[in-house]
Amino acid sequence: MNTDVVNILTMAKVIQTAVAPVFLITGIAATLGVLSSRLARITDRARTLERKLKISSDEDFNFSLTTELRALLKRARYIHFAFSLSVLSATLVSAVVMLLFMANIQSVNLGTAIAVCFMIAMVLLILAFISLLAEVYLAFRSMRRGMIFADIDLGE
Repeated sequence: MNTDVVNILTMAKVIQTAVAPVFLITGIAATLGVLSSRLARITDRARTLERKLKISSDEDFNFSLTTELRALLKRARYIHFAFSLSVLSATLVSAVVMLLFMANIQSVNLGTAIAVCFMIAMVLLILAFISLLAEVYLAFRSMRRGMIFADIDLGE
């Protein structure tokens, strides 16, 4: 078989191999969208509370606002951490795709580097999801404490 045909076929196999990591990058991008949305809602809520804090003179009310602001800051930190880890994970998955093509073009065995990059990317993604889970837990805990729904009569 002609070597040009073999090169095209091997490149086609590399492209097929690279498709799975590209889908993973798409999934990470969706996760980044969720994280951005959560951070935007936290930021909006914090701005609202800060405005209320500036105009209120009631010490008890200001204390509850400050408490909720602290909870929002903690939640924002978890989201920021998850966001950073997700971006790093996507960067490493992109490096995996790049290394797949480099290994084929340069005829170099980069299997170990590819595997290490992919494993680190997965660890970062796992940590990002754990951080997101921690933020959701904090949001639920804040809600349970009545900080969010304090003014709503639940009819109990």
